[in-house]
Amino acid sequence: MDEVLDRPLHPYTQGLIGSLPSANRRGDRLRQVPGKAPSLLAMPTGCAFAPRCSRATDVCQARPAFTYPGAGSPQHGVRCFHPALPELAGAAAAQGLVA
Repeated sequence: MDEVLDRPLHPYTQGLIGSLPSANRRGDRLRQVPGKAPSLLAMPTGCAFAPRCSRATDVCQARPAFTYPGAGSPQHGVRCFHPALPELAGAAAAQGLVA
């Protein structure tokens, strides 16, 4: 769990962590994850976060496979075509997953 909080890989996880209040930023407005979460009764076929993600591209309309960072824990994966770590983005591109 610490690894997910210390090294968030998915843009949505980064957005959630970034929206938490911090004693270091007292008085600042909280950041928000843009848009509205999809209905659990009508989930999209691809990434559910894609309509609200600044990294989303056309490839996000498909469901990405889990990718695991080489230096991290084998339990810490991400299901994202455009993960937060450069080495993951490179792995996704090498597999032809990113346009």
